Amino acid sequence: MDSAAVSDGAPMDKGNTSSDSKVSRNYINDDLAFYVLSKLGIKSLKRFGCVRKSWSILFDNSHFMTMFRNHFISHHGSDYDHTFLLIKHLELPVTPDYRYHDEVHFLENRLKLKLPPPFEEDDGDLSIVGRTSVNGIFCIGQEEVRKKKARYVLWNPATEEFVVIPPSPEESLSENPNMDVSHDFHGFGYDQVGNDFKVLQYVSFERFDRRSRQLRLCEIYSLKTNSWRIADMDFSQWFFDNAFTAKEVYMDGACHWLVFCGNTESCLVSFDFSDEVFFTTAIDGILNYYKYLVVLNGSIAIISHRDDCLIYDISILGQLCVKESWIKLLSFSAIPSIDGSLCPIGIGKMGYVFFRKEDDELIRIDVNTQKIEEIGVKGDQSCCRIGIYKKSFFRLEDIRN
Repeated sequence: MDSAAVSDGAPMDKGNTSSDSKVSRNYINDDLAFYVLSKLGIKSLKRFGCVRKSWSILFDNSHFMTMFRNHFISHHGSDYDHTFLLIKHLELPVTPDYRYHDEVHFLENRLKLKLPPPFEEDDGDLSIVGRTSVNGIFCIGQEEVRKKKARYVLWNPATEEFVVIPPSPEESLSENPNMDVSHDFHGFGYDQVGNDFKVLQYVSFERFDRRSRQLRLCEIYSLKTNSWRIADMDFSQWFFDNAFTAKEVYMDGACHWLVFCGNTESCLVSFDFSDEVFFTTAIDGILNYYKYLVVLNGSIAIISHRDDCLIYDISILGQLCVKESWIKLLSFSAIPSIDGSLCPIGIGKMGYVFFRKEDDELIRIDVNTQKIEEIGVKGDQSCCRIGIYKKSFFRLEDIRN
C-alpha cells in the first residue's frame, strides 16, 4: 500500500498544527488497513480493489493473506451444534448376500440417534443428502439396491418428526421390461421465499438393448404441495456424480455440485431453491487435481490434491458465476498413513477436515494449526460420512398445512 498520506490537496505547512492534524486523521497505515480489510469477504475485497491500486493485488501480498486466512479460519461457524457421523457396519457373519447396517452418531457426545420408523427395520444403504441439516431437517435417502426401490425421508432428529417422500410419476416407468429407470437424489434445500422444502432428483432412462442412456431429466419435489414436477434443465453436457457418494453440498438456499463439462474440464453447478434456476461457475486454476467440494466456514470451497500427494490445497469461492473469485486460501499436510484414496470424508464443526487412516481409525485435522488427532472411531472409507447438524424445532407439518 502507498505509505504516503491521503491529502485533500491543501498546501503542507510544517508549522501548521491544523494541517498536521488533518494529515494524521486521513493517514491509514498498512497494518490498520490490512486489519480492517482482512475481515471482509472476497466479493467486497474485489470491489475495494478500485479504491487504491495496492488494494487490487491484496491476494498477492503474503502479509495480508496471513491476516485474511487467520480471520477466515478462526470464524468457524461454531453455531453448529454437532458433527454427525453416518457409519456403516457389516453384518456378521459375512455371507454372499452380505448387508450393512447404518447408524448416525453425534461425535461430540457420542450419541447414537434413533432412525425414523421407515428405517428401523431396514437400515442399510443410507445417505444424508447434502451432508448437512437444513433448518434442522435431514433428508435421508436409501439407495435402490437388491431389487429394492429407493425411498427418501425428511427427518427432524430434535422432534422425531418425519415425512416420507412419495415416489415420482416416472417411477412407474421402471415397470417397463425394456427400460431401465435409475433414480438418484442430487439435492435438498429450503425455499426461503416460498417457505418450502424441496428435493431435486436426477432421473435417467436406458433401454436394455442399447448402451447409452437415452434421456435424462430433473424432477423437483415440493413438501408444500407433496408433489413432483419436471425442472427445466439440460443435462446432456454434464455428468453428475452419484448423490450417494455425498459429493453435493448445500448453503444459503442453494445446492452445489462438481460436474464434468466435456471430457476433462470441471465446473460448479448450482441450483437456487427459491428461483428454481441452475447456473454455473468455472473452476479457475485448480486443474489436474482430485477435487472435493465442501462448505467451509460459510463459503463454498474445494479441497484438492494431486496423485500420491499428501499436500492439500483449499480454495474458496468469493462470488458465484465469477471464476476469477476463486482464491487459494491455504495448504495443509496430511499424514502418510491416510488411506489410499487420499480423500477426506467430510468437514465437521469448527472447520475440522476428517480423513480415514489405513488402519480404519478416523482422524481430524485443524487446518489452521495443522494439528492432527484421532477421534476414537473406526470406519471404512466407503462406509462413513461426516457432516454438520444444527438443532431446530422446525415443524414439517406447518409447511404441509
